[in-house]
Amino acid sequence: MELNVRRLTENDWATLVKWWKQWDFEFIPSKEFLPDNGTGGLIVEKENKPIASVFMYTTNSGVCALGWPLSDRNYKQEDRSQAINLLNIACENVWKKHNGKFLFFWGNNRKYISNLQEIGFKEGDTNYSHLIKQI
Repeated sequence: MELNVRRLTENDWATLVKWWKQWDFEFIPSKEFLPDNGTGGLIVEKENKPIASVFMYTTNSGVCALGWPLSDRNYKQEDRSQAINLLNIACENVWKKHNGKFLFFWGNNRKYISNLQEIGFKEGDTNYSHLIKQI
């Protein structure tokens, strides 16, 4: 069956929260913390079943930061890696259409980083902290 990538919608929020809980995230961000109030990103599906998603933090420069990569922890089919690569390539294509020049990811998800490296990402900084303050 075919994989499909689309923009996140308000209807995806419950799925994203479920995935954060599946992966035991200690911090589930509020919609206000995310681009476009939780809809600023892409999701990949197979037969209308969501597999993985990522948010796109666009900037007023040539940089777009990818954040909060998520997936259905229970999706074990052999096309899982292909689905995530397709999702990331779709982000690249979206950002190119906005004349973007760089995609950036911060995080310590080794599996996701490996997927990004497969499509040409290079590792920059290591051993960093990710601090958040709600004001």
